[in-house]
Amino acid sequence: MNNLILAAAATTDEHAPAVTAKAYDMVNPFSIELLNVVLWCGTLSLVIGIVMCLIRIWRGPHHADRVLAADTLSLQVVGLVVILTISLRQDLFFDAVLAVAILGFASTIAFSQYIGARAQEKIDRLNKEAGQ
Repeated sequence: MNNLILAAAATTDEHAPAVTAKAYDMVNPFSIELLNVVLWCGTLSLVIGIVMCLIRIWRGPHHADRVLAADTLSLQVVGLVVILTISLRQDLFFDAVLAVAILGFASTIAFSQYIGARAQEKIDRLNKEAGQ
């Protein structure tokens, strides 16, 4: 255990792979298999959810249904990228997670504004027709 701490405190890059390998060897093999099963189950459930959202976007009877499905779709893509990050053991994809989450939020706000403006135009048109 002391060797692991000393190697982790080193500042050169040549010690980094050794630390990762030693830390990985200390993990119980059962927990690695359990993590793989959980990651596969999570991936499968997210893929099923993505397919269901795509169907709702395609067939949604109203624009609000499509907006909610698109928002849920963006969150599921975030979940897939997080699972990819965990399975590859790379911190690189967390920036992509933030970007996808921000884009999903911004698109939801934009679609909501569009739906609100369209509904207001419809109300104004109906009021104008009723006034004539």
